[in-house]
Amino acid sequence: MQGDRVVDVAIVGGGFTGLSTALHLAEAGRSVAVLEARDIGYGASGRNGGQVNPGLKYEEAALIKKFGPQGSAFYRLGQEAPDFLVGLVKRLGLDCDLRRPGLIRLAHNERALATLRAAQADFIGRGLPITPLELKDIEALVGTDRYPGGWIDARGANVHPLDLVRELARATAAAGALIFPHSPAVRLARRNDGWSVATQSGSLQARSVVVATNGYSDGLVPGLAASLLPVNSFQIATAPLDEARARRILPQAHTVYDSRRLILYFRRSADGRVILGGRSSFSSSRGLGARRADYSVLERVLTGIFPDLAGVPIAHRWTGLVCITMDFLPHYHEPEDGLHVVLGFNGRGVALSHRAGAWMANHLLGRPDSGAMPRTPIRPVPFHAWREPLLNVAMQWNHLLDRFGR
Repeated sequence: MQGDRVVDVAIVGGGFTGLSTALHLAEAGRSVAVLEARDIGYGASGRNGGQVNPGLKYEEAALIKKFGPQGSAFYRLGQEAPDFLVGLVKRLGLDCDLRRPGLIRLAHNERALATLRAAQADFIGRGLPITPLELKDIEALVGTDRYPGGWIDARGANVHPLDLVRELARATAAAGALIFPHSPAVRLARRNDGWSVATQSGSLQARSVVVATNGYSDGLVPGLAASLLPVNSFQIATAPLDEARARRILPQAHTVYDSRRLILYFRRSADGRVILGGRSSFSSSRGLGARRADYSVLERVLTGIFPDLAGVPIAHRWTGLVCITMDFLPHYHEPEDGLHVVLGFNGRGVALSHRAGAWMANHLLGRPDSGAMPRTPIRPVPFHAWREPLLNVAMQWNHLLDRFGR
């Protein structure tokens, strides 16, 4: 961005959340500008596993206990997210390899299966489109005998995430929003009855500012970075499968994740690759190379689930920072009038961030919304400076619990 501009809303962060907010504001006739520090899709929006999952970390009763009546609308926001994203992709004609065969959740041992069956009964009682899976079903739909049971949720889908974020940027610009990549916001200040957002070569004057920087948050909003735990989520992708393997492994291209504390997720891409992701360490580095040992962990896990893939080369390795919050819920903050922060999707952001962006737009427009994001204060994470070693100790402990069936 060059020079100074005046807009109704300035948005910092050109990922799913910022672009969804900008799109819905622009479609309502507001003038909007988006500042992105790097290329569109540079962060986790373009570098994730492409899983479109419903829900938040907690069920409705727990959210009501925590947030009161807003808890129900918060729960609904998460449940609506996949339908919202699928509808958005179709409405805007976004070319992003969207497929919706359903989301499979697998129990990694018998103890986890008992917990999963109890939750399954509750979900079915609520009318959610959940179908139980036995071992024979998993062998047919997934292509492995390593999981004793699970379920399939018809709302789940998958996308090519980098294509999705770039297509969303295209549609957002077509709706009238200004998008400025390679324009990091370096300073935020009150100005008259609004805000000034400075870049290295210009500024935006706006009545409202939305900060949607997720795992790439810095010092722009005081205290924000210290309230978050950015961690790398690692992905690997095989070469395209041959016909025989393609018939056995994820033949219907379902999205899959399992019940381990250190969650693993995998799917088939549109061009026939198996993509597997997870957190094999809690590094918050933004510059990890392709030779890092974390990828070797995932390669061993991949062949443990699918022994047939032992001879298939790994063609791609990548990572991006996801944003973990202390309560494992997305956060909405309003530290000052006209300054809004939406982030913290805890690995569920592909669908949820789009829905949260639409909610943010409705909130700024004063429009009713079936969902809600309760406003919370920015709270620092204890011992934030030592987060990586502490999180890696916790990761090793959880790995042992997973390994011994706890």
